[in-house]
Amino acid sequence: MIRNTLVLGTALTMLIIFGDKSHSIDFRSLADQSSYRCSGGVVAVGDLDRDVREKCGDPLEIGRRQDFGPIWIYYEDQAKFMYYLAFLNGKLQRIVGAACNPDDAACFDLR
Repeated sequence: MIRNTLVLGTALTMLIIFGDKSHSIDFRSLADQSSYRCSGGVVAVGDLDRDVREKCGDPLEIGRRQDFGPIWIYYEDQAKFMYYLAFLNGKLQRIVGAACNPDDAACFDLR
């Protein structure tokens, strides 16, 4: 009985450590931020998309969700963080961040 429990525990641990790492960014569950500091300054919720582009440059990628307009994705190499800036009618609505690597396709899969 104890041996079976140890084997099962070891197997579960291996699945957790080496299991499938594929995931997507659950955009709804991420905590909102009020601002984002990029190379050209600070942008905040309510800023116009042209002002964000002027301060932060072109995004790494632009994603989409049905309940938002475009979502601009920026990557901060030093922090190893992706920032997702959601716009609606040309105005910044949400800023969220997640530890993510641009080499991971799941970081661009916005759910």
